Amino acid sequence: MYMQRVLFVITKDDVGGAQKYVRELAESLNPQKFQVKVLMGGKNGLRFLSNSIRPYFLFVNDLLALLELVFIFRREKPDIIHLNSSKAGVIGAMAAKFAGVPRVIFTAHGWVFNPSNRLSWLRRRFYVLLHKIAARFQDAIISVSDYDSQLAIQNRIAQPEKLVTVYNGIAPINFIGRSEARRVLKKITGAPVDEKSVWIGSVGRLVVEKDYGTFLEAAALLPNANFFIIGSGYELLKLRARIKKLGLGNRCFIAEKLAPAAPYLKAFDVFLLTSIKEGLPYTMLEAMAADVPIIVTRVGGMTEIVQDRGLVMPPGEPEEITRAIRYYLEHPEEARKFSTGAGQFLRRRLTLSRMVQETERVYLS
Repeated sequence: MYMQRVLFVITKDDVGGAQKYVRELAESLNPQKFQVKVLMGGKNGLRFLSNSIRPYFLFVNDLLALLELVFIFRREKPDIIHLNSSKAGVIGAMAAKFAGVPRVIFTAHGWVFNPSNRLSWLRRRFYVLLHKIAARFQDAIISVSDYDSQLAIQNRIAQPEKLVTVYNGIAPINFIGRSEARRVLKKITGAPVDEKSVWIGSVGRLVVEKDYGTFLEAAALLPNANFFIIGSGYELLKLRARIKKLGLGNRCFIAEKLAPAAPYLKAFDVFLLTSIKEGLPYTMLEAMAADVPIIVTRVGGMTEIVQDRGLVMPPGEPEEITRAIRYYLEHPEEARKFSTGAGQFLRRRLTLSRMVQETERVYLS
């Protein structure tokens, strides 16, 4: 039997949802049908895909990344190129065309031109144009939510028949018990808090798109609860300064370098995501699997998954976030009902095996 050679390409090698998606797909594709390799930008990856030349000038990085990828594609001779993240999606699609790759797939992990993302009108239209051009060289575009598929249609990125929705899925997780998870988080952060108090938590990269500023402002409005963020990223120092300014040093904490973070989710009474840009975040799915009540913002594909299985609030509004937290704390039976429904839905519909099967169908269609 001929094995299809699949080459994954992703812009960066840091920790994030797109990276997790690539890793789990690469490890889970049927080994009797697919031979897999992964290319990524970053310190230990492709030099130009991650903008190694600074300051940026006349798209020199992009042109060099294009040449770099053409050379690699011609050398590797893949049957399928699977592109992930915006830059890899655009440049990789053009390189695949020049290299004569038979089939090109792109996964949109939340479009960068999402209306809730804080971009100028001109920059947003520029990204739309780039993805329109790239779509001409892509045979299929996988969206991780129906929201993203519809957003692509509205912006005329590609014809509807080129778009397919494949929800992210996760494998079973071995969760750590609530008491032990809290003990570990207290030790890591030095948090002087009662393990029996209310803990509100989040997991994610400390980047602008996650809008942890709103998370901290909500914390300031809820004095009887403790707040934890598990993650790291370039916003760390800014967020620590914000914690100090808001006077939250004794009840708001950031736990760095705790990986994997998912096993510790049962430490939280409520899981909170305040993002302004998302596709379908793995951390939300992991919180659903942990049977923790979730609050998310009305961004990307989160709304269509949460529905009546959690609370969905407008992004950038800490008062509304606080109102949702109070609702859970004042109505524990409702919170339990939401979390149980979310966990059951996830185990029925959002599994890794289902995601892999549907992606394989896209490859072979």
